[in-house]
Amino acid sequence: MSMRQNESNEISLQGEYYQDFSESSFLSQRDMVILDMYTSGHSTYQIAEALELNRHTVSKVLKDNKISTRITADYHKLKHKDIIDMFHKGKSKKEIALELELTDYTVRKVLEDNGLILNKKDRETVSISRYIQMKNKEYDNESIAIFLEMTTKQLNKLVRNSGVNVTAVRHRTKEIESLPDIILLRLQGGSIKSISLNYKIDIIILREILYEFGLSRTKR
Repeated sequence: MSMRQNESNEISLQGEYYQDFSESSFLSQRDMVILDMYTSGHSTYQIAEALELNRHTVSKVLKDNKISTRITADYHKLKHKDIIDMFHKGKSKKEIALELELTDYTVRKVLEDNGLILNKKDRETVSISRYIQMKNKEYDNESIAIFLEMTTKQLNKLVRNSGVNVTAVRHRTKEIESLPDIILLRLQGGSIKSISLNYKIDIIILREILYEFGLSRTKR
C-alpha cells in the first residue's frame, strides 16, 4: 500500500470515528480527550479540573467541534428524587450512577446539595483531622497518604492549603482519640456543648480545637 493510500485511510478512519464531532480531518490528542469525556457525560468543569485546563478552553474546543454544551436546565431534569431514594435504600454512589446512567459527579452533587453527604470542603476538613490524629500516633506522611487514598504530594498540598494550624491542634489533641469523629459530628450540626459532654472534653479546649478548623465562631 502506498504512503498516500495509508494517509488517506488514516484520515478516513478519523473522520468516521469523529464524524459527530467535527468536519476537521485533524484533532489534537487533548481535543480528542475533551470530546470523549464530554460525550461520556462529564461536565466542562470536570474536564477542566481533570485535565488542568481553563473551563473556557474546554468550552472553546467543544464549540469549535460543533458540540452544543449542556445548559443548567438540563441538570435539573436529572433524576434527583431517584438518586435520593436509592441512597436512602443503601445504594452506594457508584451503584446509583451505574443504574441511572449518570456520572459519579452528578450523583455526588445531588447528594451534597441535599445534605446527605459532605461536600468537598467538609471532606477535606475531615481528612485534615485524620491526618492530625495519625501524626499524633507517629504515622509518617506516606502511610497517611495511602490511608487517605491520595499521593504524598496531594496530602502535603491539602495540609498546606487547609488554613488549619496543625501544630496547635496536635498539641491540644494529643490525648484525644476521636478527633475525626468530633469534627464530623460538628460538621453534621452537633452543638459544642453536646460534643463536649459526649466525648468528655473541656468545652474551652473543644472551642479552641473547633476554632482552628473554622467550626467555632469564638476561640473561647
